[in-house]
Amino acid sequence: MKQPFALIISDDPQFSQALLARWRQERSVPEFTLVHGDLTAEIDAGSCDVAIVGGLRSQAVDFVLRALEIAGKPVILVCEESEDSSAAHISVRLVRKRQGWENIVLLVAGEIFRGEELLARSEQSEQANKQLTGDAQLGRYMLAERHALNNALTSVLGNAELLLLDPQKLPPEAFSQIETIRNMAVRMHEILQRFSSLEKELKIMEQQAKKEVAGKRAVAVSGLS
Repeated sequence: MKQPFALIISDDPQFSQALLARWRQERSVPEFTLVHGDLTAEIDAGSCDVAIVGGLRSQAVDFVLRALEIAGKPVILVCEESEDSSAAHISVRLVRKRQGWENIVLLVAGEIFRGEELLARSEQSEQANKQLTGDAQLGRYMLAERHALNNALTSVLGNAELLLLDPQKLPPEAFSQIETIRNMAVRMHEILQRFSSLEKELKIMEQQAKKEVAGKRAVAVSGLS
């Protein structure tokens, strides 16, 4: 899984320093990009996993939040105790800047990162299941057609053997060609015989897919609890 990426938007160096200092005490630290509030419109916010906004001039907050709303990424807004929330028009996680606010930001961001990771795993599992389903459908089709092909090859092989029983009645060139037909039919028959294990392989694939889905669900449930 890729390393989480946090976009920190602030005009206050102390805000960013306090947040980074607290985060670097953790065992797992995301990648960071620090952005001044005036430069928000020039940043590709869609590449981040969460945007953390704080220490901005009051007149800049609405502009920054609107820019982030377009990107559709989760936002954590850190407000002073006395400030009114201007985030009613956007889905943000609001954190009041009281003692220990850095810890709350880390907790909220951690939940967002875990949600993104679970979503990515779910998408990977879905793609893997689609691939397994396609392989299984192809395998079932091959099994269904194997009998028809085997019957046709048996007929070709049987007639070729009958013609080769009396080589004196055949021109040398025709005899050689029929012998080639017989040999290729035998080879194709041997290949089809290998498909006898395909049904067992399909069952094993289906069992593995079910186990993987169950495991992913268990991880998702434990991550949300």
